[in-house]
Amino acid sequence: MDNKMKKDSLLKSSLWISLSGILSRILSVVYIIPWNIWIGPLAVGAANALYGKVYNIYNLFLIIATAGIPSAISKEVAAHNALGRYDQSEKLFKKYTFYMSLVGLVCAGIMFFGAKYVAIVLAAGDMRVVTPIKYLSVAMLVIPALGILRGYIQGYAFISYSAFSQVIEQIARVAYMLYATYTIMILQKGNYMTAVNQSTLASFIGATLAYLFLIWIRIKVRRSVTIEDVKTTKDLPENGPEISFSSMLRSAIPFLLVDTIMTVLQLFDQTTFTWIYELILHASQRTIDDLYAMFGFQANKLIMVLVSLAISVSASVIPALSAMVSRKIENSQIQKLMRNIVQFTVFIILPATFGMMAISRQLWTVFVFYNQSALGSKVLIVSCFEAFFYCAFMILENILQVTHHVKKSMLYLVIAYLIKIVLQLPLTLALGVYGPLTASTIAFLVMSYFAFRLINQQFHIVDKELGKRLLKILLDGIVMLIVVSIADFLVVKVISDATKIGAMIVIIICGLIGVAVYGFMSYKDGSLKILKEIRDTKIY
Repeated sequence: MDNKMKKDSLLKSSLWISLSGILSRILSVVYIIPWNIWIGPLAVGAANALYGKVYNIYNLFLIIATAGIPSAISKEVAAHNALGRYDQSEKLFKKYTFYMSLVGLVCAGIMFFGAKYVAIVLAAGDMRVVTPIKYLSVAMLVIPALGILRGYIQGYAFISYSAFSQVIEQIARVAYMLYATYTIMILQKGNYMTAVNQSTLASFIGATLAYLFLIWIRIKVRRSVTIEDVKTTKDLPENGPEISFSSMLRSAIPFLLVDTIMTVLQLFDQTTFTWIYELILHASQRTIDDLYAMFGFQANKLIMVLVSLAISVSASVIPALSAMVSRKIENSQIQKLMRNIVQFTVFIILPATFGMMAISRQLWTVFVFYNQSALGSKVLIVSCFEAFFYCAFMILENILQVTHHVKKSMLYLVIAYLIKIVLQLPLTLALGVYGPLTASTIAFLVMSYFAFRLINQQFHIVDKELGKRLLKILLDGIVMLIVVSIADFLVVKVISDATKIGAMIVIIICGLIGVAVYGFMSYKDGSLKILKEIRDTKIY
C-alpha cells in the first residue's frame, strides 16, 4: 500500500467520525438560531413542526433508498480487502452503485408524483408537507450513490475521508438554507412555507458536493492499491463469497432495519401524537404544532449531537469486527476489542449526555426562544435519556449483526416496536409531551439489556475489571453533572441567561468547567487510559 494513503486506526477513525459528526450536527443545530429568528416568533412553531415532519418522511425514503447497503458495503469490502480480494471489492462497488441508483430513482418518483398520498399516510393528512416533499425528491437521485461511495471508502479503512465528506455536505446544505431563508423572509418579506421549501432543496446541493469530493478520494484509493496487493478470481477459494444482489440485500436488510428504527418511531410519533391531541384531547392546531415542534424537531436536533457520537463508534466497529470475524481471529482478541468499545462508548457518550442535561435551559434559549425554555429544557432532559439508550441500542444491534446474531437482532427490533406501540397512548395521555419520548426510552432500554446480555454470553465481556472501569466513568460523570449544575446556578446569578448572548456565555463557562472536571477526574482515576488502549487498534 502507498504510504500516502495510510489506513486509519480504530481510534483515529472513531475520532474523525466523532469530530465530523459533531461538527455536522453542530452546524445543523446552529443554523436554527438565525433560521428561527428570520422565520419569526409567530410562525416558528408551525415552520419547525412542518420541517420536522417533512424530514422524518424524507429520512424514511432515504433509508429505503440506501437499503442499509452502505454499512453492508463497508462490512463486505473490509472482509474482502483483509484477504487481498481488492478486485471483488471493486465489483461490489460498481454493481451496487448501479442497482441502488435505480432504487433512488424509483423513490424520487414516488415522492414527487405521490406526495399527496405520502402526506395522508405519514403526516396524518397534513397537506402542508406536499410541496416540500417534492423538493426533497431531487436529493434521492444522488443520496444512494453517495451512500455506496461512503461505505466503499470506509471499507478500505479510510474512514476519515468519508467523515470529512459529511462536513462538506452539511456546510453546503446549511449555507444554502440560510441564504435562501434570509432572502425570502428578510429581503423579500415572503412567507415561511416558501422558506421551508427552499430549505429542503438544500439537501440536494449538499449531497452533490459531497459526492464529487468522494469521487476524487476514490481515485486516490484505487491508485494506492498495488498489483501485488490484488488477488484475482483464480486465486480465490472455491467456496468464496458469491457476488449477487440478493446476497448483498441479505447482508444489508438487517442494517437497514436498525438504521430505520428512530425514523420509524418519529413518524409514529408525528401521526399518533397528532391523532391523540386532536381526537382525544381536542387541542388546537397551534398547540399541536408547538408541542410537536418542541420534542419532534427542536429537542431532536439537539440530541442528534449525542447520536452522532454513537454513529462514530458504530461506523468504526462494523469494519473492525467484520475483518476480525472473516480472518477467524481468536475470541480473546475480539473480547478485548469489545471491552474497549464498551468502555470507550460510555466514556464519550455519558458525560456528553450529563453535560447537555445540566445546561438544558440555556441550550433551549440559544437555539429556540427564552419564553419556551421552562418547558423546553425539561423536554430536552427527557430527550437526552432517550438519546443515550438509543445510542447504546444502535451500537449493540450492529455488533449483533456483525457477530452473526442477525435473527436475534431482528427479534429485538420487533420487540422494541411492540413496546413503543403499547406504551404510546397511555404514556401520552398521562405525561403529555413527555409521553412519546418516555415510550421510546423504555423500548431502547429494555432491548439494550437483552442485546448486551446475548453478546456477553458469547464473548464474556463483563468482568470485575470492566465493572470497576465503568463505575469510575459513571462517578466521574455524576460529579461533573453536580459541579456543572451548581456552576450554572451561580453563573446565572451574575449573567442573565434570558438573552441568546447571555445564555451562550453561560454555556461556554459551564462547558469549560465540565470538560475540566471530567478530564481531571478521568485522568486521576485512570479512565482516560482507554484512549491509549485503543489508539493502536487497527481495523484490519
